[in-house]
Amino acid sequence: MARRAPSSFFRYLRNSAFYTAVKRPPTAQEVQDPCRPWDVSRFPMKKAFRHPDLEAVWVIRQVLDQTAMANIRTLFEDLHDTGRFPWYNYEPGRDMMPLHASPGLDAQKSRAMLEGIEVFGEPNNSLGADPVEGWPKLDDLLKRNAVGAAELLTLQGLPQEHFSDFSGQPCLFLQAQALERGAEVTPHRDALPYGGDMISTLVMEGSNTVRVGPVSFPVEPGDLYGIAGSARYDVEHEVMGASIDRFSITMRYGLGFRDTLPPLAGSAFQAKMGTSELFL
Repeated sequence: MARRAPSSFFRYLRNSAFYTAVKRPPTAQEVQDPCRPWDVSRFPMKKAFRHPDLEAVWVIRQVLDQTAMANIRTLFEDLHDTGRFPWYNYEPGRDMMPLHASPGLDAQKSRAMLEGIEVFGEPNNSLGADPVEGWPKLDDLLKRNAVGAAELLTLQGLPQEHFSDFSGQPCLFLQAQALERGAEVTPHRDALPYGGDMISTLVMEGSNTVRVGPVSFPVEPGDLYGIAGSARYDVEHEVMGASIDRFSITMRYGLGFRDTLPPLAGSAFQAKMGTSELFL
């Protein structure tokens, strides 16, 4: 008898319980400076806005239509169905698939910059762990006129076109992420050099709240957001859990990334005290 997939409600409960259990305590900075909402819901569609205080958080609403996003989703599902480029389950409820940009990095830069990204698989245990041989290439998909390839190329150019910090910066690679309901992208700063100098994400399915440092804002399907400068290096960002599934495309840009990530302001490491001491 075939094994039944868990129901949507069960997946939501399972994922919520896991991410609640592993969520780290707040830093001293987060306790002293609570998150402030940024109301992007009234922004005109297809017009980029930069946060007035935090450098540099960008949002543009409804930048792609439903047909284009459906074709991009089909592209990744078709890649998975070939068996050559399967989804990699990084954490409970989080599946990843990388893709080389167009034009892509050469083999030498790919080895130097992209080899060892754990979110795509462990060495010798996953095709995604090898960026040269194991990742699909957008250039190849464009040559084959694959469904969704042209739309993905258009998407790759949108941050460079609309976000001034991204202008003229090469796209290093793209990644699709399927986030089940209840699952989260926990607070983090993207590792170097893998994460690039700046990062942009298109939400294709699902609605969530995104937090970048002391700023939070809602995102809907068709919304594109980006982080650069202090927002990329000096504060953490996260995607909150929601009661619906989310599908997104994240793109990394720029070769001028810093050598190291600085200590987080107000972290227990920097303050040399445990978070529990803040509540004594």
